Amino acid sequence: MSKSMNKQYQEFEIFAKELAIQGGKKTLEYFHQDISVERKADESPVTIADRETELTMRKIISERYPDHAVVGEEFGGVPRNNEWEWILDPIDGTKSFIRGVPLYTTLVALVHNGTPVVGVIHAPAIGETVSAYKGGGCRDQSNRPVTVSECTALSDAWYMTTDPHDFALRHPAISETLLRSCRSSRTWGDGYGYMLVARGAVDVMLDPAMSAWDIAPLSVVIREAGGVFTSMAGETDDLGTSAVAASTEKLHNEVMAIIRKQAGSPGAGE
Repeated sequence: MSKSMNKQYQEFEIFAKELAIQGGKKTLEYFHQDISVERKADESPVTIADRETELTMRKIISERYPDHAVVGEEFGGVPRNNEWEWILDPIDGTKSFIRGVPLYTTLVALVHNGTPVVGVIHAPAIGETVSAYKGGGCRDQSNRPVTVSECTALSDAWYMTTDPHDFALRHPAISETLLRSCRSSRTWGDGYGYMLVARGAVDVMLDPAMSAWDIAPLSVVIREAGGVFTSMAGETDDLGTSAVAASTEKLHNEVMAIIRKQAGSPGAGE
């Protein structure tokens, strides 16, 4: 990467971090408030907080980068159709948000010619952030470097998934084997779970169903923190539909071996 491109990515990361923080402040105006909850076509919940936060973030982008495209969970857009595209998830973890759980996040990614190059995970209610740009490493809210753990074996690993019930329904054999194989399992899900992987607090995060606005920022953050990030099929598509994040290649290989072995077994949910 050229020095000029590296500097440009760095400048975009600074903006992206501030964008996530400003979006996060908007979510806090509605957090712990009595707001109505609607259901989308896929039965996932959505609130005025999701929509108003995305509109706020879109306005900030349009004022700073009017020529950039924007893709967001609430107001759409199609990734990969512009040189520079911002991908937004105003509230990743709306289910947590509406129940007053502070572990939801605001996600921001910048995609350059179809590849995510900047990623931010911001947890507004607890004031934690990790951000990264391609080739520049990963940092926390105080701009201190963060790195994944050194865990190399699932038997020593803390493993997480956002929704254990959903995962077990989709892939019962894989879910059961992972739970039996790991040292400990927790449910600090959604973007916050990937933040924990990035800063070495946990070792594996796996989600079987994702969208572009979920995956785009996570892939940059995990890799720049030194981890491995792929789909459940082992693909490195940063705008895919599932996610496996692991702190080391050995650990990732072990998780993928379980996925491949159990995918075709009875009750695998494939």
